[in-house]
Amino acid sequence: MTTILFPLDEAAPAAVLTYRPWGTRTLKVRVTDVNGRFANRPLRIRPRLNDKAQAEAQTGIFRAYPDDSDAFVISWGGGHEPGPCLKAEDYLLAFERCVPLQTDDSSLIYFNLAHHGPDVPERATVTLEVFAYDEKRKQVQEVVATRTIALQRPAAYPNDAVHFVQADGAWQPAGAQVPAYDPRWWPRDVTYGALADYPLRVQVAGDALRVLWGETAVGIITDHTKPSIFQPETMMLELFDFDQWHLALRLWFFWQDVNIGGGHEVPDAERFDLLLRKKDGFVTLACTDMHWREVWAQIDGAPLRATLGLSNAAKLKLLTEGIEKIAHMFKREHGEDHEGVYSPVDGPRPLIPRQAERLGQGEFTTRGKGAEAHIPMLENVVKQSDDITKKMVSSDVRLG
Repeated sequence: MTTILFPLDEAAPAAVLTYRPWGTRTLKVRVTDVNGRFANRPLRIRPRLNDKAQAEAQTGIFRAYPDDSDAFVISWGGGHEPGPCLKAEDYLLAFERCVPLQTDDSSLIYFNLAHHGPDVPERATVTLEVFAYDEKRKQVQEVVATRTIALQRPAAYPNDAVHFVQADGAWQPAGAQVPAYDPRWWPRDVTYGALADYPLRVQVAGDALRVLWGETAVGIITDHTKPSIFQPETMMLELFDFDQWHLALRLWFFWQDVNIGGGHEVPDAERFDLLLRKKDGFVTLACTDMHWREVWAQIDGAPLRATLGLSNAAKLKLLTEGIEKIAHMFKREHGEDHEGVYSPVDGPRPLIPRQAERLGQGEFTTRGKGAEAHIPMLENVVKQSDDITKKMVSSDVRLG
């Protein structure tokens, strides 16, 4: 089960989610209120906070843990310190506020489930709580519903599964079995295959994170956070097998501590997926997230360049401009968004796997300077037609 059902007004069957060892998997929850029991109450949702999480919240660190294991960290975004809204509405393009879940309505909630170890438990338990929250006093008023979820280790989990280790001042993948690519918003079954030896390293030097293929920098991410977000406890690296031509490197960055300063949105998470061509390490395609949409781009030249850790004001400016661009693109072309749920990597004839096949076999080329990004945080991308760009942007993931 990749989407957990959470009906507020009726019993539900046991929920089980297979976690991905040494990785971050999406805990995707669909909440329903068929009879409208809470149609007049804005509510919030989060995992039950144990003593450790409650103590951390008092110091300004917002995250949660399973009921019976310290091997995981559960986080969320949007700057919602007490937990995500059970139902949210957008305002001023890049903000959202809590509203009641209406009769016969549903809402999708996303948490980040990160496994850090050191053990790889066969099972663990997470209890989700839906609660009324006093926004002025900043305290829970009443827990109105709970849902227990069993986290389960993959049935065919190999002992030599790949994970990143620090050595010689860099992170390097260790292990001989690699998971198949798992989209963030539309999780697939966890499966593994053999991993060949590749000269991949990730190195941090000051405010720059460098993705290295041998001695060649194929990706550079610049951090504007002060102090830097490039710390072992605030970032996570994952490696996937995307197709026969590409590896996928996923880089996670987590803001969970309000004491970081600088006007950053806390809690929050950002990620980049980089498709590394197996024959030479060049990044052909990359994606990130922009206000509930997954956005892909073809990379223009090498190395890939990206930024993260902008202040809340700077990030808002870029996000607003990016959201307006995409909204204008959809409006100009058809006057409507995608029809239903759309993923650039799944579904009927998705564009990204076809582009990856073409770019994985061809020569790496530079399209020239002046490419205009539809993605604020990715800098050197190939400017595409609106028709192609639309197919590289997902529907709002809150739809499904």
